[in-house]
Amino acid sequence: MQSSRPNSISVEDAFFGDSGKGSVVVKCIGMFKKAQSAYSLRFNGGANAGHETLYNGKVVTTHQLPIGLIFENTTSFITRGAVIHPQDLVAEIERTSHILGGIPGKLIIDERTPLCLDTHRARELVMNRVTTGGHGSTGRGIASAYESVYGRYAVTMKDLMAHNWKDILGSHYDLYAQFLKGFGSSLAQTQVKPTLQKITQPVGSKQVFLKNLSAARNSLKPYTVPLYDILSKAWNDGTKPFVLEGAQGPGLDPYHGVYPDITASRPMIRNINDATYNIILPEDIRIRAAVMKTTYVSSVGTRVLPATIDKKFEKRIQEDFAEKGKTTGRLRDIYYVSIPMAQYLQRASGYNCLVASHLDASQIGEHITITTKYVDKKTGKKSAYFPYQDALDNLSAQSKLFKGWDGEKIKAAKSFKDLPVNCRTLLDYYSKHVAPVWMATHGADVDDYVILKNS
Repeated sequence: MQSSRPNSISVEDAFFGDSGKGSVVVKCIGMFKKAQSAYSLRFNGGANAGHETLYNGKVVTTHQLPIGLIFENTTSFITRGAVIHPQDLVAEIERTSHILGGIPGKLIIDERTPLCLDTHRARELVMNRVTTGGHGSTGRGIASAYESVYGRYAVTMKDLMAHNWKDILGSHYDLYAQFLKGFGSSLAQTQVKPTLQKITQPVGSKQVFLKNLSAARNSLKPYTVPLYDILSKAWNDGTKPFVLEGAQGPGLDPYHGVYPDITASRPMIRNINDATYNIILPEDIRIRAAVMKTTYVSSVGTRVLPATIDKKFEKRIQEDFAEKGKTTGRLRDIYYVSIPMAQYLQRASGYNCLVASHLDASQIGEHITITTKYVDKKTGKKSAYFPYQDALDNLSAQSKLFKGWDGEKIKAAKSFKDLPVNCRTLLDYYSKHVAPVWMATHGADVDDYVILKNS
C-alpha cells in the first residue's frame, strides 16, 4: 500500500467556490520558501473562475493561469482537466506580466487540454436563451466546451498546434455555425465577451476566427507539450513541493450541486486522477485542504438553502468583502455555514482538512449563526442534506449561535494561541463536525495565515 506523497498539498473549496482559494495556494507555496524549486497544478475549470491574491503589495487575479506562477523557481501545469481559451490566456499572461514585471514561474500546458473558444461561448449564450440551463452560467463557454468532450467532438491544444490546424479548427467553426443556425442564430454575428474585457465583440467570420486563433497559437506554442512524462517525473520526486489548485467547489459538481446551478467540470480533488492520467491519485496527496469562509457561505445562482438570513448581515458582508463574481460582477447570496451540507460535500470530495478563511469577517457583538441540522417541515424529523431544490424546499434549518470576535484585531494573530477564545471555539466545532482545521486565514496577503495543526 503506497503512502501519501510528502510535500504535497491540494486546495479546493468546501462549498460553491469564491472562498479565497487563490490566496491559500499562494500561502501554501510560500511555506516552501527554502525549496530550490516547486510545482503547482491547475486541474479543472477555465476562463471564468477568478483566483485573487495580494502578493508583495500587488493584487494578482488569475483565471486560467495557475496562481503558483507568481513564484520564481515554480513550474506550473495546466492539465487536461481544464479547458483553455487561447486568446484569453495570452491576454492573462500579458496582464500578469505587466503587474509583476514579468512572469516569475514557468508555465507548461498539456497538449491534450480541450479548447474553449468563442464558438463555445456563442453556443452557450444561444442555448441559455432557449433552455433553463443557463441560470448559473458565466457566458464563458465552459459548459459547451466540456459538452464537446463528452460528445466526442472536442478540439484540443494539440489540434491547435498541428500543421493542419486551420482545417481542424475551420471544420470546428462550420459545425458550430450549423448548431447556431438550427436555433435561428448566426455564429459570426453572436456577441461574446473576453474574460478580461468589459465590451462584447462578434465571433466574426471563419477567416476572422482563424486569424485571431493564429496569433494566440504562436504565443502559446512554446508552452504546449505532451505532459505525461514531465508530470510523472515531477510528481515522483517527493523532495519537491507540489501544490494542486482547483476551481469552484463540490457544491457545483454535476452530481452534487443543486441543479441547474452546477459547473461542467469536476471541481473536487477526488477526480484529480482524471486530469493527470492517473499519475496523481487523490489518496496520495498528503494534505487535501478545502477552503471555507469561517462565518458565512456565499452563493451565486438560483439555489435557495433552508435558512432565514439576516438581511442586515448579508448586506454588510456583500459590501465589506466585495461579495460578487470575479467574472460576472453578480452579487452573491449570503448564507450561514451549514454543517449538514458541509458533511455531505466532504464525503463527495474526500478532502481531509479545512482552511478557515475570512476570520476578519467577524464583529464583536454580532453572533455567528451555524446551521446544525435540517428538519422535514411536514414530519418534524431530522433530514439529511440532499442536493435537489425541491427536497431543500421541504426542509427548515435549526441553528447554533457562536459569539463573534474583533475582525480587525485578529489580523495581528501569528499562531493559534493568538486567536480569540471565541474564534478557537468555532474552529474546534468545525474540526469535530466537518474535518480538522489545518489553517486559518485573516487577510488576502501571503503572510495572513495561522497554522493550527502540524502535518
